[in-house]
Amino acid sequence: MYLARVINIETVQCHRAAATDDSTEQLLFFDAGCRPGLPCHFQWSLDTWDAFPPGPFASVITPVSVPMQRAWNAAVAAFKEFIKALANGKLIANGAYPATGVRYDIDPAEWTREGLILDVRNGDLYEVHNGKRWSTVKLRAAKQPRQKKARWHGYDWDGAWAYALTLRAENQWDWTKHPRDKKQPLPALHRTVEEMIERWFEARGSIPVIEDIRRNIVAPLYAGKHTRPRRKR
Repeated sequence: MYLARVINIETVQCHRAAATDDSTEQLLFFDAGCRPGLPCHFQWSLDTWDAFPPGPFASVITPVSVPMQRAWNAAVAAFKEFIKALANGKLIANGAYPATGVRYDIDPAEWTREGLILDVRNGDLYEVHNGKRWSTVKLRAAKQPRQKKARWHGYDWDGAWAYALTLRAENQWDWTKHPRDKKQPLPALHRTVEEMIERWFEARGSIPVIEDIRRNIVAPLYAGKHTRPRRKR
């Protein structure tokens, strides 16, 4: 997830072709997400943001190309957003507690502490002065609450009823495949019609609960109604 959100993004990778730095160093950064520097390392401070990392990689002896600087700055900006997503609960981290080895979901507030370092290769979270806090951290997206429509409102019931009336036409069905209802030119198995109504709604974005489809469409259809009963408010 680190690579997907911080390294393998357009604002970083768009500078790859123009970078004139050593090919190995390019691969380590653009492919593996290693922080530029000698030696290469995968540890990021969560509260010290380098505009460009210090060390020989950025020295006069080993100059850094402008495209690589821009790629690194874009990665830093993306990493800030990455940590922000952990701190606000949009991403959930689960790690092993070093003392016991038992895995827990990590409280989002943990990511706001000072003096933390994240090893993005091993998934270990360190505190600068107190050592490792969590091991082999794994991430997952937080479940977003489903935006549900009100049970009745927001659906095209009139359109569904007009479609349902077409299903009551004598020539709509192959009666060698569908046993016929005793009273209406419809399949005896109501579920056959229910599934067709569900597909009609699905093609328009969302499906009402089956109880409402049965009450408002299928039941009056099988009762021989020509107009859809209106729901009492």
